Amino acid sequence: MAQAKRYKPNQNGKKPFFLKGVLLYLLPLPILWTLFFSLLNGNFRLIIMNGIAFAMFLLGASIARRGFLIEKEYKNSILAKAPKIKYKSIASIIITIATFFTSYFATANGLFLSILLALVAFVGFYLYYGLDPRVDKVGELNIGVRAEDVIEITSTAKKRIRTIKKLSSDINDNEVDMHLTSIITETEGIIKAIEENPNDLSRARKFFNVYLHRTEAITDEYAQNLKNKNIDKQMRVNYIHLLETVEKTIHQQKERLNEDDITRLDVQIEALTKQIKNEGV
Repeated sequence: MAQAKRYKPNQNGKKPFFLKGVLLYLLPLPILWTLFFSLLNGNFRLIIMNGIAFAMFLLGASIARRGFLIEKEYKNSILAKAPKIKYKSIASIIITIATFFTSYFATANGLFLSILLALVAFVGFYLYYGLDPRVDKVGELNIGVRAEDVIEITSTAKKRIRTIKKLSSDINDNEVDMHLTSIITETEGIIKAIEENPNDLSRARKFFNVYLHRTEAITDEYAQNLKNKNIDKQMRVNYIHLLETVEKTIHQQKERLNEDDITRLDVQIEALTKQIKNEGV
């Protein structure tokens, strides 16, 4: 059975991710110091020049940070499309221009030196932070299974999981949190199985569209009613009972993803759909 190539990052010697890109925010600090003295001296030209330079450096750092976040998600995913927008490349260009602008206009260095410093900044960025991902991470897919479909469906499922996690923290109910955590864990297992074997997508498509979508929608409705103090004891019992049913069924279907008979999956999905409609939250 063909599988997508798994990314296995080497964690040895890696700095914490939240520190990545901090250096880019520290680069313009001397400009901020110069800007402060320009304000004290009332030098309007230097205020404008240093202000523009400082803003460009911050813009470049922020765009680079966005690129780092996308790159992290790309590396942590078994299946992923290379980002269409090359944020790191854009950031490197902005920082290069900012370096030249600072040297030539704000510091009044010569043209040759300013170009040299800009090139050093450009090369240094790429040597330290690398290039944007350029290759799609997809395995060998059967006929009729498109990588775009697999990535889109699993990405949507991951977003719904993040929403459910946020809703669970808003609800602040230990019993509810226990069931939602179990549902999330089981669902993440299914997402991982689909990423490792994308050819099983047809068996899980309705799973994501029904179980996860309805769990997210009902949990959101429950959280809103709880916020408005419209949840009574019976409604809480009904909601927890529904979560238990979803949790049990998800576990069963996770075990059956490797089975050849998909009919039972469809039958249980339809049965749960009817139960969701009948049991108000």
